[in-house]
Amino acid sequence: MKIKVIHSTHYNVVRLCMLVNIWWIGIKLYKNPFTSFRVVQKLVKQFTEMMGKKKLIRAFKIDGLYYWDMFNPGWPSAGFNSFFKSHLLELHPITGNEQTLRRLLIATTKRCPLSCEHCSEADTLYQKDVLTYQELVEKIDPFVKNHVGQLVYSGGEPLSRFEDLLKFLNNYKTRCDQWIYTSAFGLTKEKAKQLKQAGLNGAAISLDNHEREGHNTFRGSQKSYDYVIDAIGYLQEAGVLVSLNVCPTRAYIESGGVQKMIDLAKSLNVPIVNLIEPRAVGNYKNKDIELLQGHKEVLHELSETYNFEQKNMDYPTVLYPAGYRKVLNCGGGKSYLFLDYDGTLYPCPFCKTKMPKVDKSLDLCVAN
Repeated sequence: MKIKVIHSTHYNVVRLCMLVNIWWIGIKLYKNPFTSFRVVQKLVKQFTEMMGKKKLIRAFKIDGLYYWDMFNPGWPSAGFNSFFKSHLLELHPITGNEQTLRRLLIATTKRCPLSCEHCSEADTLYQKDVLTYQELVEKIDPFVKNHVGQLVYSGGEPLSRFEDLLKFLNNYKTRCDQWIYTSAFGLTKEKAKQLKQAGLNGAAISLDNHEREGHNTFRGSQKSYDYVIDAIGYLQEAGVLVSLNVCPTRAYIESGGVQKMIDLAKSLNVPIVNLIEPRAVGNYKNKDIELLQGHKEVLHELSETYNFEQKNMDYPTVLYPAGYRKVLNCGGGKSYLFLDYDGTLYPCPFCKTKMPKVDKSLDLCVAN
């Protein structure tokens, strides 16, 4: 299924319609169109400031839904409505309705066929899965009922628990926008079809080097690169939005590898490249691997170039979330949480500090 790039007038019309949709969500929430309008104005201002007062030049349409990145649900959808209901509540709370989580990341398994250089789950990888499918559902359900609009399944490798993954997707397909963070290892054309039919909206596939040998060495497998390239085609054909998760090292940035990765994404018709800074956790614990300011500036400049310059319309959107931290604080523990394979909640996959407060009504840890 072909991905259509939306820009110019079409993009502006879609953006306006999405804002009207959010305004309508606010009207039902606050029972006042003027209050809703003010909160939506605040939302737009926050996003505009995060973007450096620049306007994104494109969105993407696939299978009837519009996307502009991988962190917001496709529009129009029930997941979009839930997501932005929580977002509005974060900006303008209502007494008795404090739940503002928008996204829940779920480690469905610790199984994985790879041995990645940067694995953040290295300490617990390959251990036996603790919770059954039903036990995990019982942990996820309260969040979905309280307007979490996006579920992201990770691991380990979520494809290693494939049958349960299909059941998760089917269970929440009419309520949430659903993604997987995956190495794509073992993903076949038939499995891609099954994932789409079950309710998968998007797949963020990890690719850490544009060259086969470099990626395979990083991932500890001589098959990994080919699985990624094949999976991109399979998922796109099935109608799943595909993005690339890239964890660039200092050396890779200095070699110009990130630019070549963006070029590769363009050649594969991948619409989104997400740049993730390496963190000193897991296999990188106590190692001097975090990016220096010069490396961060390179990534930020690439993001600016491909997101806002009309001459690069044919290239993918390049996300660099860490580049916005000066303007917008990390949402870990507030707008999103990480549910570990044993049912423990953390602010995010990299911040392994248990959430401090327990909401007895949900039987889950929640943010203060």
